[in-house]
Amino acid sequence: MSFGLDQLAQAAAPAPLTDAPCLSQFLGTMPDPRGLRGRRYLMSALLTAAAASVLAGARSLTAITEWITDAPAWACRPSDSPSTG
Repeated sequence: MSFGLDQLAQAAAPAPLTDAPCLSQFLGTMPDPRGLRGRRYLMSALLTAAAASVLAGARSLTAITEWITDAPAWACRPSDSPSTG
């Protein structure tokens, strides 16, 4: 995982951070290197969830996965979608 984080840290940002009003919008500008087949989630959603889990204290891929799995439904809902109840 540290190799991937090192790559991300050295990647040129597609927009200055001051132009990113929120993390998910900024991460939405990152290119998605995955092929079209088998995509289930938006790359920006995956990166946002991973960043939130790290901010909450996750320090490994297993911990990130567990944090995302245990997150309440409201925390995983896109911020621009209306509440369903």
